[in-house]
Amino acid sequence: MYLLICSCTVFSSNSKKERFEPTFKAEINGELYDMSQFESHLTLPIAGTTSANGVKSLQIFCDFYSEDLYPYNESIGMSIVPWSDSSGVFRLDGDITYYNQDHYWTRKGSYYESDGDAAISSFRSPKGDQGFVTVNKETLSDGREVVYGNFEYTVVEFDLNEEVSQRVGQDTLHITNGEYRLLLNDKRNE
Repeated sequence: MYLLICSCTVFSSNSKKERFEPTFKAEINGELYDMSQFESHLTLPIAGTTSANGVKSLQIFCDFYSEDLYPYNESIGMSIVPWSDSSGVFRLDGDITYYNQDHYWTRKGSYYESDGDAAISSFRSPKGDQGFVTVNKETLSDGREVVYGNFEYTVVEFDLNEEVSQRVGQDTLHITNGEYRLLLNDKRNE
């Protein structure tokens, strides 16, 4: 007769994940948007990479859902195409230059409002020098990657439904004092 005594950790894959608290906040025309002021299920912060036709991109954004008007939400975001895993300061200028019909270059900021899946407003970076995003990377002790930095940019109204938008009368949005620290979701190899 054998008696086997062991701890559950013997059979675990030792993949204990380090606790991580994401950060995403900014001011829109002086009004604070901080994901920590909302319940976690009412915000969706994402930093993700993708690759299409050999062009890598980095997208950083956060959807803020209203507690009072759910499913109304606002989305603040930045797009860097192409991106080569590098850290640094990236100018957000809104220009789009097509290399061919499959490849393009863009570094822009955006702001959107929606009500569930119905678009309410769209604000985009105009052409020219309109802001920046800094990108820094670190690796947690469990191997997950984090991107973090600051951002600031201006966007102008592209499309607006005046009947339901919370931004009526604001044709330009100044997104300032932006700060983020998010897990990097790398989808380039999937």
